[in-house]
Amino acid sequence: MFPTVTSLLCLGLCLSQKMSTPDGTLPRPSMTVLPSSVVLPGTKVNFWCQGPWGNKSVQIYKEEKLIIQRNESKQDAVIHHEIKSFEDAGNYSCRYRQGPDWSEFSAPVLVVVTGSFSKPKFEVQPGSMVAVGATVILVCQLVSARHIKDLTFFLLKDGVPAPLQQQSLVGMRVIFTLPSVKAEDAGNYSCIYSQITKMKASFPSAVLSLEVTGQETTPPQREVSDYTMNNIISLTLAGLVLLVLGVLLAEAWNSQRGS
Repeated sequence: MFPTVTSLLCLGLCLSQKMSTPDGTLPRPSMTVLPSSVVLPGTKVNFWCQGPWGNKSVQIYKEEKLIIQRNESKQDAVIHHEIKSFEDAGNYSCRYRQGPDWSEFSAPVLVVVTGSFSKPKFEVQPGSMVAVGATVILVCQLVSARHIKDLTFFLLKDGVPAPLQQQSLVGMRVIFTLPSVKAEDAGNYSCIYSQITKMKASFPSAVLSLEVTGQETTPPQREVSDYTMNNIISLTLAGLVLLVLGVLLAEAWNSQRGS
């Protein structure tokens, strides 16, 4: 029995380390740029390439050019890199190797380097303090870059590595919407605009701090629990009373038969 169990355990471990899909290809990794994919020149970032467990080589590509290769033995490969200038803006991806095979590339992550244009104007409506469930409008507007064409605007939040939303310019401003806000939507927001075709972006706007007041309405768990417990106790007592009555009636009936 023990050899069979050992063989099964070994088989399971081997399969978990390889983590191949049924057709033999390696699972696609995912990549995140930390602390943010929107940075100023000279910012040091971490490329976080997440793949299956096991010894492997990891490669980081910018567009179709290999820029970094490392040997890693962890499931999540964290590779340090400095975004030195505006030329480092672009789409980055990663892949890993297990044995003789390379995985496919992760979905690309756009790294935006800011500082090429003046910052936009940023406003929040109806205000910076809203109640849970309200809809918040964030307006990002051009100030002195009206001659620049083909612009894309990005909504940023501190602590979130990638832009929350993006929109192409219509007129002189774009409107971002946060519907039915929750407590976790509170935080510091800003916006930028970028000329994606030339990989240039503005300085970030002034930061707006959004405060969400109130609490989400949830069923009062304690009251529900007390109500349920009271029902259980009542039913239990009723059952005991019926049981005692049944015993007394049975004894009385037997006494009458014996007499």
